[in-house]
Amino acid sequence: MGLLCQPKIVRACFLVAIFAGICATQVQATSLYLRVTRADSPDGPEIEVTWTMPKQYPHLTLTWVALTYTSQVSEREVGNHQLEEGSGSYVINEGLRYNQQYKICLMTSSPACDHASSTCSYLKVPSAPSPKNAKGVPLYLTLGPVHSKNLTAVWAELPRSHSPNSDLEGKVSKGFKVVWRRVEGLVGHPGHASNLVTSRHLIRGLIPGTRYEVCVGETLTPDVYMTCDVIVTEEDVPGPPLAESGSCSIQARGTHWRCDVTWAAPEKTHGRIRGYLVEWKDREGYVLMESLPRGVLCDPLCYESQVVNFHPTEVCVSARTRAGQGWESCVPIHDVSGRILAFFELKVMLIIGVTILIYQLGPAILKAMLKCCLRGLYRHVEGEKKHPV
Repeated sequence: MGLLCQPKIVRACFLVAIFAGICATQVQATSLYLRVTRADSPDGPEIEVTWTMPKQYPHLTLTWVALTYTSQVSEREVGNHQLEEGSGSYVINEGLRYNQQYKICLMTSSPACDHASSTCSYLKVPSAPSPKNAKGVPLYLTLGPVHSKNLTAVWAELPRSHSPNSDLEGKVSKGFKVVWRRVEGLVGHPGHASNLVTSRHLIRGLIPGTRYEVCVGETLTPDVYMTCDVIVTEEDVPGPPLAESGSCSIQARGTHWRCDVTWAAPEKTHGRIRGYLVEWKDREGYVLMESLPRGVLCDPLCYESQVVNFHPTEVCVSARTRAGQGWESCVPIHDVSGRILAFFELKVMLIIGVTILIYQLGPAILKAMLKCCLRGLYRHVEGEKKHPV
């Protein structure tokens, strides 16, 4: 019976492995393209969304969300649509406004996958300039896919129903320039620029979880007439916090210890810190107890106190963002009683040192002080003899 069941088990494991591989490559297999088909209508812009993906994902949902950038990025869903099986495009022609950035996502799901995944791109349709004010060819900019350290910028000419400007008619573009700079943080960034002849550019070397401004225009177009948009890169795992010190004191002899630790926020947050994890470990590196401190603001330091059943030898702290748990920072544990004893030992050693110093230098110092006093008294008496009253 066991021999008969083995092929079935192997076949089931093989199917599970295939489905796991399909689900893992689902996002990479999906490509999303945005094209503006109307940009000069008072009813708002019109965007055509097309995509390419395998046919084994019949459940598709298209959502478009309006983004607002303040101290944080807020999202407001504008619309969503359940797509038909086998469809490859959809036109969004209602509810859109000019000069408003939208996050357009294609969500895919399959019965073989436990969770849905999405592929997103960002687009802001600028209002078409009048022919008199046009400086160069008006463009619109699409940003996506956006990752933690790179993003793809794609641009194209805005569609126009009126006749093109006579000054621009017949003009051949000599290329484009793309400029990006960081617009978030304590120190401003001068930015980078690239001159291109294509309508697509992969921007690399970005900081995770950071806001950037990306601008595009023809090579000879003044900067004030370039098409610009703002984007926040995806978050990444944060760097290690700066653990300051850890200590333990006895709560119940041999059974409970009260342990404390202080730390500072990571220098490289790579996004918004959503929490910390504190791990109390023994000398072999095993985790004795974990704790999740409340709050994420360390000004200037964070503090956590925990009662543990076994005496730890070190404590480790790590931060967490939306991307996951980051690197940890560890410091050794010092007993409070040992610290107090060390303080008293230092005080006793200081007293002994001062006593020895006084014993060695005391006679010489006393002799010098008496000599100085006698010399001053002698000068005073001599002065009284020379100037009698």
